[in-house]
Amino acid sequence: MRQACYLLAILILAGCSSQQSETVRYGGQAMGTSYSVIYDLPSGEGVPQARVDSLLDALNASLSTYIDDSIISTINASSDTTRWLELDGHFARVMDRSIELYDRSGSALNPALGPLIDAWGFGAEGPRNTPTDQEIESLMAIVDFRAFQYDASRPALKKGSPNASLNFNAIAKGYGVDLVGELLEAGGISNYFVEIGGEVRTRGLHPEGRSWRVGIERPAENMLAGQATQQVVNLDNAAMATSGNYRNYIERDSERFTHILDPSTGRSKTTSMLSASVIAPDCMTADAWATAFVVMGLEAAIELVESDDSLEAYFIMAGQGDGDEYEIRMSSGMASYLDN
Repeated sequence: MRQACYLLAILILAGCSSQQSETVRYGGQAMGTSYSVIYDLPSGEGVPQARVDSLLDALNASLSTYIDDSIISTINASSDTTRWLELDGHFARVMDRSIELYDRSGSALNPALGPLIDAWGFGAEGPRNTPTDQEIESLMAIVDFRAFQYDASRPALKKGSPNASLNFNAIAKGYGVDLVGELLEAGGISNYFVEIGGEVRTRGLHPEGRSWRVGIERPAENMLAGQATQQVVNLDNAAMATSGNYRNYIERDSERFTHILDPSTGRSKTTSMLSASVIAPDCMTADAWATAFVVMGLEAAIELVESDDSLEAYFIMAGQGDGDEYEIRMSSGMASYLDN
């Protein structure tokens, strides 16, 4: 499911480092969006941008539904339900985590929604007519993630239906962030910031010797109006991802359909939750839960976060009273991350 990549405003302030080291900064285009890397290099050669680009290209070759010959596109195009389709390491890692989170979220995170995502016009082929009730009902029969047989030891999977397809957009950017972070750590870098399309992972400290500061965007439908920061968050050795339903949508016959689909109905999710920002140890987990929480709704999301010591969350809700534009709800531990 496509993430709203613009929801996280990055607040990296310029300044001189108090340490005897070099601050390396670079960025580019990847995974259909932009990325940025900042790290503190005490000595050595660091990690050249070309290595990051090569790593993200390999990830795209595995998981991008916009590349015709990627592994996921090849699987989606196959109608053979008897053949085991081979996977690479990237696909296997994302598949493993998706199975775990599919179960924990009660299927709110469902990578098998590919046929419905395409039918609503949020897939690689772009906008199309609104699916009819009959079409939605037909597609609901083939969006069971557990219908895919998966052999982690090979790794490989087998389709349960010839028309089934996968889409990891709700988790792939977060995984990409983690991959770059792991690459930096393997290069001996302990203070870094990695961002892809608004999803963030940090380790250590900012070059100025403080926490990394990241902004959660205030909801606004018009991208041209510019970004306003709702809340600044201090991240120390943590990742954060945000998903929302207020900007990535289509309008047909005066009705609005957001890109986040409810797996239980096959329809656009109508909710008062405008955005969910999740803090987790790794970005793949934060990315996945940010989408799942919008589907699950506030009360179920809060209950899950409070049961998991590794997660915190910040929710922006539509105001319920006159003049109340937004309401803020958060988990009990989220306040410790806020820059007041």
